[in-house]
Amino acid sequence: MRKLFVRSFAIAFVVFALLFGLEFFGEWQRAGRPGAGDMSWADINNAKLVDVLSPMARAYNNVLAMLLATIGLAIPLTANMHTPKLIEMFLRDRINRYVLSFMAFGAAHVLWVDYIVGPKFAPTWAIAVAVYTAMIGWALLIPYFFYVVRFVDPSRLLVRLREDAMYVVGKVADRERDPMEAQTALSVRVGQIGTIIIKSLDRDDRDVAAEGAWAIKVLLDHYAGYKPRMPKEWFIVDRADFVGLSDEALEMMSESRTWFEMKCLSQLELGFLRALHGASDTVSTFSDATRVIAARAVGHHDEQALRLAIRFFNNYLREAIKAGNLRAVYDVFHQYRRLGRELVDRPELLREVGKHFSYYAGMARIYGMVFAPQLVIFDLGYVTRRAFERASPAGADLLREVLALPHRTGADVH
Repeated sequence: MRKLFVRSFAIAFVVFALLFGLEFFGEWQRAGRPGAGDMSWADINNAKLVDVLSPMARAYNNVLAMLLATIGLAIPLTANMHTPKLIEMFLRDRINRYVLSFMAFGAAHVLWVDYIVGPKFAPTWAIAVAVYTAMIGWALLIPYFFYVVRFVDPSRLLVRLREDAMYVVGKVADRERDPMEAQTALSVRVGQIGTIIIKSLDRDDRDVAAEGAWAIKVLLDHYAGYKPRMPKEWFIVDRADFVGLSDEALEMMSESRTWFEMKCLSQLELGFLRALHGASDTVSTFSDATRVIAARAVGHHDEQALRLAIRFFNNYLREAIKAGNLRAVYDVFHQYRRLGRELVDRPELLREVGKHFSYYAGMARIYGMVFAPQLVIFDLGYVTRRAFERASPAGADLLREVLALPHRTGADVH
């Protein structure tokens, strides 16, 4: 986005310079190429210089006032819609600080030059700087306006938060940032992504919610490449980041080295729960992202992160069954089945997944979702077939789980 702003400003500046330069050259040629002294009011009629600078100062101040008013309205309103941290992000952004400082300096400088012009004193260099500064400021105006509009776009906010978080991870891995301070910074950024997801679902903005879920997935994928290089202090959990968890839970998280995965997956779970009771057609967004995260953990041989993702799958199933949302149950079982396909070479874990399928099929039946066991028979049967095709030691155990599932009976109503 910054490169786009710089490119837009460069184009505007070149267009302004060419247009004004050609206009001046044409008039200069028409007037017979007069010298610099013939084209200046300095020391001839200094009041004319004031007449030029005064309206320029008013126009520049009006532009600055409109710009500040636009920012003062757009940023707080957008922050209220997406995340309050947007204000801090806006103020920390270098382009915002540079442009606003430059515009304020230009407006003040024009007034100052206008003030120091006297009957026998014409600050020609200062006047030239004031004019050129004003032209640059007006050339900045349109590109910067578009930059601000793009800045408050929730999709861009997600990209910015994700990139900031990835930058922090890299700095910690390179031992260039304190791990404990970085934990807090990352927790804030991940929480901001989660806030954007939830508020997007509140407004039925499904696209932004999906982008937020995928941003978390990309962030975890990036983190997995740095995780082996992270210092030991990084994995020590701070209670402030997990308020409400017991000492035992915090200790387990520190030992499993999964606090960051826990933080990210918790945001997906919050989004899943909000979608479950609102935009239920988006539950697949979160279950699919969780499945991809788990599959990446398989590829990175991160056993603890994989088991954590499986526990979140179980959370999804439990909440979907309690909500009586058959569509969500179907979707989570479908994603669970796709994950099971990735685990055929992990017989112990595959057996555990098979037991989870059976348990939640029974739970769904208790909650009156009599069709859910049929879904489980299909999904677990698919995993079982893949296990036998790969000659997995877990194949026979999975088959027993499938055969033990309740089939349709006369009392069932589908």
